[in-house]
Amino acid sequence: MELLFKIFFLSVILLILMSCEDEKSPEVTFYSFETSELTNKTTDFNLSITFRSPLNWDLRTSEISKRTDKSKGIIGEFVYNPSYLFFDDSTTSVLNLGKVITPDSLKGREDVLNIYSQILVSKQSSDLDYKVEQFAKDGIKFTQFSIDQRTIISKRIIFQNKFQDIIQFEFTSKAALFNSEYEKIKQSIGSIQLL
Repeated sequence: MELLFKIFFLSVILLILMSCEDEKSPEVTFYSFETSELTNKTTDFNLSITFRSPLNWDLRTSEISKRTDKSKGIIGEFVYNPSYLFFDDSTTSVLNLGKVITPDSLKGREDVLNIYSQILVSKQSSDLDYKVEQFAKDGIKFTQFSIDQRTIISKRIIFQNKFQDIIQFEFTSKAALFNSEYEKIKQSIGSIQLL
């Protein structure tokens, strides 16, 4: 009788464990291959990529200033050099993208993307909702920084092109409109390809 109880008890435990394995958390999708909310493909030989911007996000010709990201302990500085600025007048959503110029002291190092990622993380305020995630698409390894500033949400995506240059896309939208804009953002990320 005791043996029968042990077998029954172990069977129940095994059944519970097996049912827990089936309850997987929903998979996060970082991009979409859908293109219904995107413009025609843009090819940029300087960035060595092709991409599509969201529909109705107009390319602005105004000058975009360079942004310098510095880190103590590293000789030199990373300089973000934007190439494009797309703006949606109806939602004030923005996409800026360009190349991150690496300091000479770090050129050729395999960990340069990781070093730049650490700089971006170290610059964030502790009172922000901040998340770092990684994913891969078509052989490209992406790092995504999600920043929620309560009224504004930003998705910054960095990756390397075939020449190991760091390429950065940054999507920014009002928090109240972010969910409606997010499908366009995922489609735009899904359109990124290396030349």
